[in-house]
Amino acid sequence: MSGPLAPSPLADMGALVAWLSRALGASDLRIDGTSGAALNGASNDTMMVRASWRVGGAAGAPASGGFVVRRPPSGPGLYHRYDLAGQFATMAALTDTEIPVPPLVGFEPDSSLLGAPFYVMGEVAGDAPPDLPPYTQVGWVLGLTSAEQAHMYNASIAMLARIHRLDASSLALDHLGPGSGSFGFHEQLMSALRWYEWAVTGQPNPVLDATLSWLIDHEPAPGPEGLNWGDSRVGNMLYTDLEPVCVLDWEMAAIGPPEVDLGWWLFMNRFHSVGMETPTIAGFPDDATTVAMWEDATGREAHDISYYDVFAGFRFGIIVLRAARRMVDSGQLPPDQSFERVNGATLLLADMLGLPTPT
Repeated sequence: MSGPLAPSPLADMGALVAWLSRALGASDLRIDGTSGAALNGASNDTMMVRASWRVGGAAGAPASGGFVVRRPPSGPGLYHRYDLAGQFATMAALTDTEIPVPPLVGFEPDSSLLGAPFYVMGEVAGDAPPDLPPYTQVGWVLGLTSAEQAHMYNASIAMLARIHRLDASSLALDHLGPGSGSFGFHEQLMSALRWYEWAVTGQPNPVLDATLSWLIDHEPAPGPEGLNWGDSRVGNMLYTDLEPVCVLDWEMAAIGPPEVDLGWWLFMNRFHSVGMETPTIAGFPDDATTVAMWEDATGREAHDISYYDVFAGFRFGIIVLRAARRMVDSGQLPPDQSFERVNGATLLLADMLGLPTPT
């Protein structure tokens, strides 16, 4: 979680300086620079900050470090609900487990400081596969040998399996409990329905409409459940020497069957290759091999994986729909665009379910 620094694009950093000083017990703290746009994103507004300070008073030892500041997006976002406190609480619950999450500095519910509640994490050294454009098209993953890519992938599946071997009942995950929209698969499905109804605003979307009906009609019988990471993919890990050293982005965390994560993993692999008309990564295995690797690492059999693959496609289709609406609002797409109906996600779903190809 690092990058080139520039002078702070925020006119007044005083509130953040005061907050960090209290959280760190620091004196003489100053913001040396930021990277990325100041609190400007899609999933969350994110700003990277580098600061220096003194520990324990004006005569204390000098210290410096990097931080990540996150708050809900400014204006309409990709998700119908943003539970920033829940994201922070999920990572806090994992702090003493074998799942490496960013070091947490604190959560601030007071909107008056930065315009919205926010939380702050410490910097973690590591390389993230790029997202826009994705690692299947640009970046360091493509520069690896096939053997190195395979090693990275194997280590990533092993990390995913670690999450699924956790005893969720022993962790402080009450915020993911019944009534939160994040407990049990049926609640996840109903939450996805509400999310879609909010996103689509009554306009026709034939593929996603048909996919939702299929998901409701074919919902699997309840099975063993645990912690779902939610946005499970290699792009949400940081790597050192091809080993994952930090697991990021817990916005979609929930309680449910682990196959929810596995389905998302498979669909996102497919979307970033077939869905973007891009060759697959040479060292990354196919779906069947991935499932077998996950089964071996978790010691359990994957059930109803085709269903959860479609569920992933449906939810990602909502994200693409919302991204298209945001691009219309910002003038990047014309109002009569068709991208929210015809895109990599809907094309893949139509093929998976034997639906007419969207045009």
